[in-house]
Parts: sequence; structure tokens; C-alpha cells
Amino acid sequence: MSKIFERISILSCIILAVLIQSCQSDARNSTRIPPVVKKTHAQWQSDALLSLTELINRGIDTDQNYFKRARIYFEREQYSDALEDINESIYEQENVSEYFLLRGKVNRELGQIDKALEDAQRAEALQQSSPELYVLLADVLQAKGRFREAINYLNQAMKMAPYDGSAYYVKGMLQARQGDSLASISSFKYAMNVNPKLLRAYEQSIIILRKLKNPAEALTINEKAIQRFPNVPSLYFERGEIFNVLAKPDTALINYQKAVALKPAYEDALMRIATVGTQLKEYYKAIRALEALLKIKPKSKDINNMLGYAYEKAGDYTKAIDYYTTALVLSPGDQSARNGLYRIRRDEDASIYSTYNPDASASSGYKLLDTSRVKINVIRPRGTTNIRVDSSRKAKIE
Repeated sequence: MSKIFERISILSCIILAVLIQSCQSDARNSTRIPPVVKKTHAQWQSDALLSLTELINRGIDTDQNYFKRARIYFEREQYSDALEDINESIYEQENVSEYFLLRGKVNRELGQIDKALEDAQRAEALQQSSPELYVLLADVLQAKGRFREAINYLNQAMKMAPYDGSAYYVKGMLQARQGDSLASISSFKYAMNVNPKLLRAYEQSIIILRKLKNPAEALTINEKAIQRFPNVPSLYFERGEIFNVLAKPDTALINYQKAVALKPAYEDALMRIATVGTQLKEYYKAIRALEALLKIKPKSKDINNMLGYAYEKAGDYTKAIDYYTTALVLSPGDQSARNGLYRIRRDEDASIYSTYNPDASASSGYKLLDTSRVKINVIRPRGTTNIRVDSSRKAKIE
């Protein structure tokens, strides 16, 4: 019996060892505990938006949740959505400085400088004293030409946050205003490296480099900007300007058209399409751009003149005359329109006389008078006839 018990105990030990080894193998292969998957920042934002929207719909802490959702929209560069939400926050609670600061930043990105300044000043009045606020105040004040005030706020911001990218953008703008282009470019580069979302830093760098006649460096920054902001029309417009400087009007025209495709009422780009298209004899491309401009400025005699010229060069004299005539109605003494009408009449008269074929006239049976072989005597007026009067005969008339 003892031997039987020994065998049973040995067998049970073996089974236990196998079970322990199996459990260890499962633990090593992570088959029992699933691995934790980390979410990306974009996924986290999407989940947060869903949660905040649900809380807002349920009416829970609406002002704070609108504010939180507005911050996410602002970070995602959805500025119109951010403005709607922050307006709701301020409607719910109108004395919170953070709300006005965020709305000021949103308005700055939307180009509403006056509204951004008003919001920033309201945030300051509500005891807000963050570097974000001082950078915003410095930015909008320099945009309005109030440089001394802008410098004071910028100095305060850089003491509190010496490595802030937005602060360096404002510093670059102030340096550019003072004529120190090289220093401003250096500040813009730092701003772009620290804060790649700062579109204005790219735009200002491109403009300054183009004015400094450094199109190669301007083109490099422009390419980086388009990779980061592929749907911003001003970047394609600036790209067209760079290729114009490089004497590549064909490529410039393509980029101007891309800018207009993104923003159909882009006046500067439309005018460039008109001028470059006319230069390249792409008259119908120029005409389409000018017709779009005329809808924006229907009383412009210059646009009417340009349309008249484009149609004249395209050979459509009827429409050319209409636009030249409209230009004269808008400005009766306009010489460009008068010259255009004169050219059209001259060309039309030339085309009439150019259709005369002497051989065809001779074969038709009619003879033309050769005036070179005809002698024409000049008809002189008849002279006065003197009739002699017999003085011996006196006639008396009673």
C-alpha cells in the first residue's frame, strides 16, 4: 500500500508542476491579461469632444464644458466652432477672465483685431495676468500700430515665459516694423520651431524674404508652410509671387489659380491671374478672373478696361466695345478706353479694305476706272461779262 501512495503522490506532483508551468507560459504570452493600447492625442480629443457634447446636452456645468470644448476646437484650428462655444460660455458666465482670454485668441486667429483687443482688455480687467494674455495684448497692439504699448506687454510676457513661440513672433513683427529684417527673420524661425502651428510666422517670413530678394529661402519656407497648412490660400498666392520673381509666370499662374480655388473671392489672386494670363496670352483665363472681379467691383473702370483689352486680343470685338464703352460711361475722359475703341475701328477698317481683290473685280464683268490715266480739268468759275453801252442812246424811264 505504501508503494501505491508513493506513486500517487509522485503523479500529483508532476501534474502540479505541469499546471504551474502552463500558467507561467500564459503570463509570459499575455494571453490572460490584454495589453493596454495607448490613445493618440487626436483620439483623445475626439473622445473628449463626445463626452463634453453629452454633458452639454444634459445641461451639466454648461459654461465650463462649452469652454473646455472651445479649447479643443481652438487647438484643432477649428476657429469658427471654437468661437460659437466660447460665446456660449460667456453668455452663461460673463465675469470669467479665462473665457475672454480664449475668445480674444480666437478672434485674433480670425483676423478680428478690434474684437481681440476688446476681449484681451476685458480679461486684464478681470485680474488675468498670464503670459498668454500679455502676448495677445502685445500682438494685437502691434497690429494696430501701437508699438510702445506692445513693447511693454511683450517685455512682461518674456519675463514670465522667455521661450514662448508666440512671444517671439510678436518680437519679430516689432523688429520688422523697426526695419531690422534679419533680426525679425531669426525671431520668426525660432517661433516656427517652438510653435509649428503659428501660421503668421511662416507668412511674414516669406514676405520679408521675398522683399529682401531671397526667393530661394522664401520658397523653402513656403513649401514647409504648405505641408503644414495645405488649405491656406495666401500661401499659394505667395508661392505665385515667388515664381513671378523667379521669372516663371507659367508656374506662378498655376499657384494663383490654386489660391482662387480655395478662396473664390480672393481679389489679389484674381488680379494676378488677369495680369499674368494676359502676359502669357491666356486671354480666356484672364477673362474669367476679370469677370469674377467685376462681380465684386461692378463700378471699376479699370476692370472694364482690362476686360475690353482681353476680349480685343481674343478677337471678340463686340464684347470689347461693350466693356470699353462701359469704362467711358464710368469715366468719360478715360484715355485707355478711347485708345481701345480707336484700335478696334482701325482694325475693322483695315479688314474691310483688305478684302478688296482687283482680279476678282475684273473677272466679274465690271470695269474699274483707272484714275491714274484720266486727266481732270479744273472747272473755274465763270468771269463777269462786260457789255458795252452806247452812250449816244439815252433811255429815259418814266
